[in-house]
Amino acid sequence: MIASADLVARIRRATGDTQEGLARRLAVSFPTINAWERGRSEPSAKHRSALEALAAELDIVHEFAVMVIDDDPVTAALVEAAATEFGGAVSVHSAVNGWEGLVTCGAVKPRLLFLDIMMPGIDGLDVARRLPAIPDLADLRVVFVTASQSPDILARAAALGNAVISKPVELDTLAEVIRNTMEPSRR
Repeated sequence: MIASADLVARIRRATGDTQEGLARRLAVSFPTINAWERGRSEPSAKHRSALEALAAELDIVHEFAVMVIDDDPVTAALVEAAATEFGGAVSVHSAVNGWEGLVTCGAVKPRLLFLDIMMPGIDGLDVARRLPAIPDLADLRVVFVTASQSPDILARAAALGNAVISKPVELDTLAEVIRNTMEPSRR
């Protein structure tokens, strides 16, 4: 769920409303909108529902969680940079090893996972085999990111995931994968 402050800001950008204009639209006071947008207070359940309805009407994408499991922090930094294209609609979570990644996937419930194959401890192929045991990940898209050129490893990755990207990864490629995965989740 998008934080209220971010949701108000996105609605104002989408409508072109000032804080005063959005206040009139929602039948609340200007200071109320100001407080919501600055994170000083939260809307009541009724007003949050009104914000959610307006966001759905405006086709505002709710926060889309992306996970990166890679022992190389450069990959996570590139995914975060690619995510900035989506103006806060994408949250990026990362883990530096397979065990930490599995735990974080269980907590975050990402829709997209960029998964390194060659990592110390539990490798990406083993992580992918364990993902189905985590509840609420049925819609998870797994994209392997690897420097491996081994036909055997690449074939196993292709069988376990949705795609394989070779390292070094390109920023545009990552943004395209995020965009293509987000499309079905648009409201």
